Amino acid sequence: MKRWRSALFVLVVIVVLAALAWIQRAKPRKLVATAPDSRAEAPAKPVSAVPFKPTRDELPIMPAHSDDPRPTGPVYPHPITPEHERIFAENRLIGALNGAMDVKDGPALRRFLTQYRDEYPEDTHMLQGGYAVIADCLERPGAESRAAAQRWADEHRGSTLRRFVSRYCF
Repeated sequence: MKRWRSALFVLVVIVVLAALAWIQRAKPRKLVATAPDSRAEAPAKPVSAVPFKPTRDELPIMPAHSDDPRPTGPVYPHPITPEHERIFAENRLIGALNGAMDVKDGPALRRFLTQYRDEYPEDTHMLQGGYAVIADCLERPGAESRAAAQRWADEHRGSTLRRFVSRYCF
C-alpha cells in the first residue's frame, strides 16, 4: 500500500509539472522593444520617419550602416543584399539539381546544370563537374561513364557530390 501511494504521488507530480510546462509554452509571448544605445547620438530624424524596407511579416531590417537610425522594436539582424539574393538563388538551383538527381531525371539534371553553368560560371563549390558525371551515368549507364565517374571521384576527394557520384554511378 505504501508503494502505491509513493507511485501515485510521483505520477501526480509528473502530471502537474507537464501541465505547467504546457501552459507556459502556450502563453503568447510579447516582443519587447529594446531601448536605443544610450552612448549613441540621437538620430537627426525621428525614428518613425526613417524609411525602412519591411519584410513579408512587416518586421523592418536592421540598417546596413551603424550610423543609420535604427527602427524601434524587433528587426531582422541585417539587410538582404543583392549578394544574399544571389546566394539564395544559387541554393534554389542546387536544390533543383538535387531534386532531378533524386528522381534520376538525367535530361532535367542537364537543363539545370546548363542554367547553373550560365549563372555561376565561377563554380566556387566545384559542383558542375560532379553533376555532369552523374547526368552521364543516368543517361548512359555503362563502363565508359563509370570510368569517367571514377576519374572524377579520384580527383575530387573532398567534394560533397562524391557520395552521390558513388550512389548513381557505381
